[in-house]
Amino acid sequence: MGEGGLVKVQDCQNHDKMPDIEFGNDGRCVFPTKYHGALTLSKTKWDIICSEPERHYYRFNGEKIATTLINPDIVRRHKREKNQILYYKKFLRLCSDRGIELSYYPGIFFAVVVDSATSKICTIYPVEQPKTGKLFVPPKK
Repeated sequence: MGEGGLVKVQDCQNHDKMPDIEFGNDGRCVFPTKYHGALTLSKTKWDIICSEPERHYYRFNGEKIATTLINPDIVRRHKREKNQILYYKKFLRLCSDRGIELSYYPGIFFAVVVDSATSKICTIYPVEQPKTGKLFVPPKK
């Protein structure tokens, strides 16, 4: 974890109250965003994202997607993909699959990559620092 790292482990207070993302009958979940209107995440995409063993705990942190999209700390444009925007939000705690809350110092960012052309979430992942790139500047109204 670079200069920071895991500093505290405790019971996750909301573990049993924060279910995995709930999808509609059409297999999609809709997330509002600060700058890009409503975005969708399909159950198929979420299952793919969470399928790798090192990502098993993502399901217990699904609420961080919504928080990141509504109240981001940083929003950047992708370096190469002109339609992709990266929303970042720093969190001090993540829940694991065993109801354990992991505290990180100085925090860990959740990155949510969105496609502004299709209004879909491309992927989600935690990072120590946001990637470099141009800051997203919303169009003036």
